[in-house]
Amino acid sequence: MPSEATASNAAQLIQRVAGPADGLPVLIATMHGKEAVLAPPLAELGFQVLLPLDYDTDMLGTFSGDVRRPGTAVEAALEKARRACKATGIPRAISSEGSYRPCQTLFPGARNVELLAFVDMESGQEFVEYMTDLPTRFVKDRVPADFSSPEVQALLSAMGWPEVRALVVPEDPGQGVVAPEWVFKGLADVPSLMEAMRACAAQSSDGRLHLESDLRAHMNPTRMASVARVGERLVQRLRRQGYGLPLQRAA
Repeated sequence: MPSEATASNAAQLIQRVAGPADGLPVLIATMHGKEAVLAPPLAELGFQVLLPLDYDTDMLGTFSGDVRRPGTAVEAALEKARRACKATGIPRAISSEGSYRPCQTLFPGARNVELLAFVDMESGQEFVEYMTDLPTRFVKDRVPADFSSPEVQALLSAMGWPEVRALVVPEDPGQGVVAPEWVFKGLADVPSLMEAMRACAAQSSDGRLHLESDLRAHMNPTRMASVARVGERLVQRLRRQGYGLPLQRAA
């Protein structure tokens, strides 16, 4: 457990979201609502589940391309968890990372990969659980700036919009850095989407724009479901590693 001084400082930065107050504390390092699916199974395992407040996970990369991810998805997931521990004084954390563009170096042939990392800075344990080829809805295309065009309507239908929110940028984020001022995320209504399409088309190289699924978990229920599936695998791993009821630190 953290010292009283550390716990006092950390209390200003964290919020308990599930689990017993005397359980072994673990952070879920997210700013996109993943505690909704990860906290319940962790609480059932006996953890006191905490959420770091104002913790910016986007500093290690965004799907929209305005912040490039340093290193691999595995490295980013582990680093998110480590930074959350250091920022709050809580020695254990879980973080997530997803790759939905070509990731052939680590996962040859995979269409996508969803990862969850666990870090215990007291015991020194670190591990990552992952699953590939999950049914997260991720579609993208280069389309005209005409909401009523067949191309746009077909893509939105395949996306499951507006339940799955849309993201609009001038160019494909997979091809390079996108300026933050031209990133439009979480689009769920026609006026907002049309305005974003017009703005991005005016900034693009060919008068068209890049339209794709918003992959942030709180904007894409299908990705949240994928995170939940990997979460089940992570909880099984934690139990095998010695975390559970009665809770104890793994050796």
